[in-house]
Order: sequence, then C-alpha cells, then structure tokens
Amino acid sequence: MDKKTLIVILVVCAFLFSGCGMMTVVGGSAVMGAASILTGVSGSGGGEDGEEGGGGPPGTVCDPGGEKISGHVPGQGQYNVTDEQMGNAAIIVRVGERTKVPDDGLVISIMTALQESQLRNIDYGDRDSIGLFQQRPVAGWGTHDEIMNPEYSAKAFFGGPNHPSPPNPRGLLGVPGWQMMDKGAAAQAVQVSAFPRAYSKWEDLAGKIVGRAKNIKCTEVGLSGDVGKVIAAAKRWIGTPYCWAGGDKTGPTNTPWCPRGQPKGFDCSGLTLYAYAQVGITLGHYTGNQWDAGTRVKDYKALKPGDLMFWSDDGTVDGIHHVSMYLGNDEFIHAPRTGKDVEIVKNVSKNTYWMPQWIGASRLLK
Repeated sequence: MDKKTLIVILVVCAFLFSGCGMMTVVGGSAVMGAASILTGVSGSGGGEDGEEGGGGPPGTVCDPGGEKISGHVPGQGQYNVTDEQMGNAAIIVRVGERTKVPDDGLVISIMTALQESQLRNIDYGDRDSIGLFQQRPVAGWGTHDEIMNPEYSAKAFFGGPNHPSPPNPRGLLGVPGWQMMDKGAAAQAVQVSAFPRAYSKWEDLAGKIVGRAKNIKCTEVGLSGDVGKVIAAAKRWIGTPYCWAGGDKTGPTNTPWCPRGQPKGFDCSGLTLYAYAQVGITLGHYTGNQWDAGTRVKDYKALKPGDLMFWSDDGTVDGIHHVSMYLGNDEFIHAPRTGKDVEIVKNVSKNTYWMPQWIGASRLLK
C-alpha cells in the first residue's frame, strides 16, 4: 500500500482505541477525526428511543454520589443500586415530599418503580407502558412526553392535590385507606398489575433507597431548563456501548465498529452531538467543530453543568482527541473508547489520568 493509505489506517486505529478526536494534519493532508472520516456511516441506522434509562426531568440535576445501597431481594438475590437509579429515586422522593406524602408512601413509590422499570426511565414496556412506573398513555396517565418526564410521572403516581391528570387514573393518595394496607397491596391498587404480588419483595430495599434519597441534592439548572435537558439526554444513555463514528441527533447509531452483539452506540462527539440536538443546537460530529463552538472556558474551576470539556495529548489544540460533558460536582459524562460504555467519571480534578490532558471547555448555553 502507498504511504498515504498507511497513514490513514494508522490514524483510524488510533481513534478506535483512544476515543474520538478532532482534525489531525498528517503528512500535509487533513484527516478528520471520529465520524467525519466516515460521513456516510454516522447517519446510518437511526437509534431507537429508550434502550437505556436514566436522567431527570428537564431542568433538574441530582447528585447521586455518596453511600451505595445494596440488599437482598427475594427471588433476585443481592441487588446493587446504581447511580442512575438513585438519581431517579431522588426525583420521586423529592416530588413526594413536596406533596406531603408520608414515608410509607415514598417507600411504596420506590417499590413500584423498582418492580415496573428497575427504577429506570425507559421508553418501552408491555403494550404502550413507559417510564419509571410503566404508565400507559392509553389508560389516561398522560401523553408519551409527559410520562417520560420523571417529575410528571411521580406526580401522577402519587396523585392527590398535585395530580397532573385527575380524576383518573387515581394515584396512591386517591386509594381509600392506603396507609392501612400492606405496602405491596397499595402499590397494586394504583398499578392494577397482572402480577399483584410482585411489589412486596422490594420493600426492604426501597426503604434503604428512600433514606438515602432524602439526602441527595437536586438543583434546578438553567433559566430555560436547557442545561437540564442536555444533561438528562446524555445520562439517558449511560451503559450504551462505544461505537466509533456512532451517534446522531436521534440517538445511538450502527457502525461497523460497534462491539459484536451491540448494533448501536456512540463515540464521544456523537454523544455530545445528540445531547445538544435535544435543545435545537447542531454540532458537527468531530471534536474540532465542537471545540470551536460556543464560548471558551479556560479555568477548570469556572466550569458549569453542560459545558463541553476537551482533552489533548500534548496540550495543544491539534492534540485534542476527546470531548466530554461537565455535570457539576467535579463529574463528567462521556463515551470513552472501544470496549467501554457511556459512563460518569467522578472526582475529575483529582484524576491523574484526565487532568494532565485538560485543555479547556466550550460553553454553549447561558
């Protein structure tokens, strides 16, 4: 093969194992990083919604950091609660406390969400069931978009004075004598499930989750809520595999570099492209374009949630090879590299791998 072909192959291999990058100049020719090398690939096989859960309602960011919860669940064995689940639990508990729901009601709500969705905000289920509580639009719980907002779906589950779609279906507070009922029976009275005894096994774990969720800090971010929407959009795909050149405005996409058995995924700039597309901001599918977008943030301590963070091999713009999104609380979310899934990295400022590569950020939202 000729020298030019060899150079392109080496660059492609580098991206496959180190994440995604911006335009690199090699041997006098411009080689686009990440999906810009494969313009026709990144748009193929548009993603389906809801393959992974996560995220809070528009405008809300919860910090799930702290004590990890686990416990034995009958029929399930040892069960470890993820940050994603704790973030969703914090939103449910927060809504319940605002509605003056007593602790027993909070436990019932978490029992229900664990059974129905594993406490994940999923966009699929039995028939048209969706969301944390697997509520059905056809049954009157709300529209698809309303139910997929965890705050709305929690309000609908609790019902009472804050019920967003009264009078039917009734929420927990609309069940006569619910506080005198077995907690699993109370959950069933709201859900009318084909498996009425399925909720009770979660009671002990749900109690632990409620205790922890009460100490989780949730904050409203962004005057318009766009920051919260962008972060929720990215967090929705936690656990999604890395696919070089993967991701567009609809979600994860298929590429020839997806891991075997995983038809869709994101690369680093594909994930951030998708997240910002949810608030109408179009980004190019390579880090060079995203570096040039927005307002430059040079000081790490000046970062705000939603800022795009950039990482360079040699401290120069030409050396930028990766983009992630700042979440606040010294954390970022990213699609790391081949063989890894979308994840949250904590304590970034103390991370001896990442911080030497920090070069700056772009702020796209006020």
